[in-house]
Amino acid sequence: MTNTRILLPFALAATYLATLGLATLTASTDRLILAGILTAPLIWLSLTDLARHEIPDLATATIAVAGVVFQWHLHGLTAPFFWTILAAAALTAAFWGAGSLYFHRNKTEALGIGDAKLIGAGTLCLGPGGIWAMLFLAASGGILAILLARRREKAGSGIAFGPFLAYALFILINFPLS
Repeated sequence: MTNTRILLPFALAATYLATLGLATLTASTDRLILAGILTAPLIWLSLTDLARHEIPDLATATIAVAGVVFQWHLHGLTAPFFWTILAAAALTAAFWGAGSLYFHRNKTEALGIGDAKLIGAGTLCLGPGGIWAMLFLAASGGILAILLARRREKAGSGIAFGPFLAYALFILINFPLS
């Protein structure tokens, strides 16, 4: 086992905890509770995706349930609550379909079902308006990682997108745009 594999869990945990620590200065209590609940599943899915290019369903389900509870806390059983659930389902289906279409056309995966489900779970946490910022942050981080990997001549069969989605979600839970 390389030093990188040994240090990676500690580096991720330190990054998430530092972000949560900064958030305690400005974030509302309900957002800090949501972030605290999601820290372990987000780190777990990131480590798993980096190792196996696979996002555990249990991690995504935990994020989705926490998101539903959070939306219920924010809106109660009103139209915005149900709109968020519908938007999450629609975005999951749309990204799943787009990833599947790309795979069938090019015989290589660009966006897997785990990523699509994580986007849906993220929608449940952030609401339909916040998901676009999550996608922008995650894509920016992924593009930067690919450019750095190519620069170091370590570019291989692609990178795991889940860790970028996970951390973008975590940032926006703690530091919402609105």
